[in-house]
Order: sequence, then structure tokens, then C-alpha cells
Amino acid sequence: MRLVKTHGSLNEIFAMDATPSAWPTDAALREFVRRVCDREAWTGGSDGIYLYDASAPDTQAWFFNPDGSAAEFCGNGMRGLGRLILDQRGTDAEVVASGGRDYTVRRAPSTPEGVRQVLLELPAVRFAAPPPAPFGGFTAVTVPNPHVVAVVAEYSEPDLIEAGKRADEVFPDGANVSFLLPLDAGTTTSTSAPPTSSASAAPEVFVRTFERGAGLTASCGSGMAAARAVYSRLGRADPEREVVVRNAGGMATASLAARDGQWFPVLQGNATFVYRADVDPRQRAPGNEDR
Repeated sequence: MRLVKTHGSLNEIFAMDATPSAWPTDAALREFVRRVCDREAWTGGSDGIYLYDASAPDTQAWFFNPDGSAAEFCGNGMRGLGRLILDQRGTDAEVVASGGRDYTVRRAPSTPEGVRQVLLELPAVRFAAPPPAPFGGFTAVTVPNPHVVAVVAEYSEPDLIEAGKRADEVFPDGANVSFLLPLDAGTTTSTSAPPTSSASAAPEVFVRTFERGAGLTASCGSGMAAARAVYSRLGRADPEREVVVRNAGGMATASLAARDGQWFPVLQGNATFVYRADVDPRQRAPGNEDR
């Protein structure tokens, strides 16, 4: 099987040409995911893995967190997987199904430095009732995996980590927890300070997410999309206006396409390949490796 390590804003996600049926049991699959995503493994580890089947016109994909648990999808991982499918087929747009929903991936212009980018169109967001304590002041939204987002005047990483750990106790299915910091003049930060904003036609925000099943990651694609939706929900930006979303791993741009009274997030950013390797799920070492 071919394993490709990708990253979007340094959120490292594997893509592997296999279906869950390649493993004899769910337990065996979860053990493989934990092993291949382990940061101490030969793979270098990752923040999750996409299994995929591109034999049909619409690619089928299954996402797993590094702890072996399944998730609806991964935004940064979908950009990497999307580029892989686009390159394999030589097309400009493809549909990938993950978690029972369809995602459209499109080629986007490379950056002036030559970094390859992919544009990802997500299903409509859904806002939920205000979450219970201790998440008062957060906004609950699914994209479609569950998120709670707080707009903050000061970024505190210890507070984000604490909130992320509490989410498993409060929400039956867990939730991704994000802090959104507008990068306006006079904004302050504490611990792990994000970059300051520069003069730009597009507003800029900083988003950091504590992901269920993964913890604090360099970036989270669905977290960026969820935070962008919350930003407009609170009246801070017009839905269709492009917003620069900065994070610990880099940046992306996000907007919301408004159709039929719903908002559909559009996320654009890098889709970078780190290496390709031939892998036997039963073995603990790679075959041919191409970095």
C-alpha cells in the first residue's frame, strides 16, 4: 500500500490507498492507526490518517485521529488528499466523500514562492444551542464535526488546553475547542503569541484548536472553517468576505458562500507532500521511500 505524508499549515496527515476492510477487525485497524501516527515511529508520526478508495468517480475516504478513533473528516487532511487525487487524475476539481458528506476540492493558484494550494468547499455549517458550563460564551457549530469557538481578546494557550480537556467531560461525542483572536491594532497575547496583523485588504484572525483525539495541533482545517463561521455569526465580518486565518503552523484563507439561507465554508491553503512510502500494514518498517 502507498502511504503519503501531507501537511496543511503543518497539520500533518497521512493519506493511504486502502479501505478499512483491509484490516481483519476494527481493533486491528485502530492499532495500526495508533502505530503509524506515533511520533516515535519510523513514519515520524502525524495528526491523523485518511484511508481512501479512488476506484470510483467520487473518491471515498475515511478519517482516523491519531488515537485510533474515527472522525467525520479533517479539513487540512482533505486538502492534502484532494491534491493527491487531483494530481493522479490530472483534473481541476474532484468530489471526495467522507463521513457521509461530499467535499469538493479544486486546484488553486500556487503562492508566489511556488507552494501548491488547494481550495476546499465544505458542506453547510449548522449552529447549535449555546453550550453548557464551563463553555458559556462559546458558540457551538458543526462543520460537520463538532466545534465550540470563543472569540477572545487575549490568547492563552494554557486556557485553551484546559478547555480542550474539559470538552470530553461535557460533550458526549467530544468537541474540538478553538480560540479566535482578531488581529486588530492593540490586541495582546499571552504565552505562544501569534503573529501580529499587517495592513491588508482582508481582515486577519488567529485561530488555535485543541482537537478531540489529537490534542493541540499546529492547525486545524475544520477549526478554521468553524471559527470563520462564528466570526460572521457574531457580526464581525460579512460571510462572503475573505478572511486570512493565521495559526501556529502557517495560514489559510476562509470565506462563506451563502446559498439558500445557509453558509458553506470555503478554505484555501497549502497542500504539501512530505514523502511517499510503500507500507505493509503487518510490518513496522517501510519499503521504498520517496521524500
